[in-house]
Amino acid sequence: MGALDSISKTYHAAVYLRLSREDGDVAEGGRAFSNSISNQKELVMDYLGSHAEIQVYSVYVDDGWSGVDFQRPEFQRMLDDIREGSVDCVVVKDLSRFGRNYIESGRYIEKIFPMLGVRFIAVNDGYDSLDEQYGNDMVIPFKNLINDAYCRDISVKIRSHMEVKRRNGEYIGAFAAYGYLKDPEDRNHLVVDGYAAGVVRDIFDMKLAGCSLKAIADKLNRDGILSPLQYKRSIGIRLESSFQKGMEPKWSYNAVLRILKNEVYVGTVVQGKCTTPSYKVKKRMYKDESEWVRVEDAHEAIVGRSEFELVQSLLARDTRVSPQKGRVFPLAGMVFCGGCGEPMVRKTVSSGNKRYVYYVCSGHKRDRDSCSSHSFSAKKLEESVLALMQTFIGKVLMLSEAAEIVGRVSGMAPDVGKVESRIAKLREEAEECGRRRKNLYEDFKDGILTKEEYSMLREQYQEQAARIEDSIMSLEKEKAGLRTGRTAGQEWVDALKRYKGVERLERGLAAVLIDRVEVMDSETLQVSYRFEREAEEMERFVMQYGEEAV
Repeated sequence: MGALDSISKTYHAAVYLRLSREDGDVAEGGRAFSNSISNQKELVMDYLGSHAEIQVYSVYVDDGWSGVDFQRPEFQRMLDDIREGSVDCVVVKDLSRFGRNYIESGRYIEKIFPMLGVRFIAVNDGYDSLDEQYGNDMVIPFKNLINDAYCRDISVKIRSHMEVKRRNGEYIGAFAAYGYLKDPEDRNHLVVDGYAAGVVRDIFDMKLAGCSLKAIADKLNRDGILSPLQYKRSIGIRLESSFQKGMEPKWSYNAVLRILKNEVYVGTVVQGKCTTPSYKVKKRMYKDESEWVRVEDAHEAIVGRSEFELVQSLLARDTRVSPQKGRVFPLAGMVFCGGCGEPMVRKTVSSGNKRYVYYVCSGHKRDRDSCSSHSFSAKKLEESVLALMQTFIGKVLMLSEAAEIVGRVSGMAPDVGKVESRIAKLREEAEECGRRRKNLYEDFKDGILTKEEYSMLREQYQEQAARIEDSIMSLEKEKAGLRTGRTAGQEWVDALKRYKGVERLERGLAAVLIDRVEVMDSETLQVSYRFEREAEEMERFVMQYGEEAV
């Protein structure tokens, strides 16, 4: 007679229910209802209705938790109640609801529960640990193994599906980035949120104006602008954040930094930054940047690409901040010693009631024997740089006007002139390559080259000629396209036009225009501009085609 035929003990049961989309519990429409929490509970309660010896102590529900991981909150609460002696029976719909990790499931069913004196029942699997006939049964381990394999198969399919979506530029994050909302008609596409997008633009504008990250955060808080987390809650999006601090999360240095560094604002979706080792190990591991999936123009941009890249340059250079004004010094990170190449740092000297600020060589500051101080008045430096910038801007704008006139007369644009110069150079190389190839045979006949050397060099020249011809064809196509109108290559001129007649050195202007300022001595500076090469090409175009136009 089996143990079930003579039960006299009253059991206090934990009814355990679990459902997850992650491991395929509702992967198919037909399983969605059958595995629903309500259905599980109904089935288990119906079973317990015919087992008077089992009284329900509590119901434990892990809704949305994977069966692979046993660190589920309600499962852990159930274990606590078992250890306290409140529960001595666990009832589940079937083994897959208990767990899909066959090793961990087996450990609980075959070792931990028996050791703790806990009766385990899987209703649909017909398993009751109290029944002696299951003592050496191999069915349960095999069922656990099948559940584990099913979970692994689903995990592989989901990973593959998610990867396809990423490469197609579909947004698969749980929540849209601040400034965007999920498209109601396509949950994998982002649309601009007008209000939040305006705040994002203000943040970029403030950074370009020279504000420090803390100053930006402080201004947003003073103006009563809701933080990203607060705003999302205000429009009905319920989420928790690892960045949250306190009950009223505010704008912070890091919150501003995350927005300024996020490529989503230029229309680019960057996904697949991290992964998990396997479907059983949920620890997140960051991938190398080369493995990230980056898709451009996936959605409408809030910030222009050139503006975004300029801000990234500013973030890399912002080393010193004025604590009083909350602004980055106009030339921070741009001034270097002309002697040793080390960065120049600001130094304040007091004399009487006056304070004087100088730029000094950081190398000399560390080791006086390595270099001289190259001391240069900060006021004089900024005034001198501003004057040089004004001159450069004036020259560029003058050349731009001249280039436009020449372009109209000659039917060409400045960028076309650049391409023409490259084509001309390549044609010269092609002619030289042809001459050398012709001379090879003469050298072979004269015995200067062996047959093997002749064959090898002839093949090399043929390959070189083919590469040159491909390059010429490519540039000819580019030139044809440039003749149709203005190109993105002239955007830098438009950027400088905004600063025509500028009278004050601003951080944004310095970031746009200056690559490097070198202090040679107390009287001499050298300024390298970001667009020097472009300006030189424009000048060559005007000089070359201007004469032809006349």
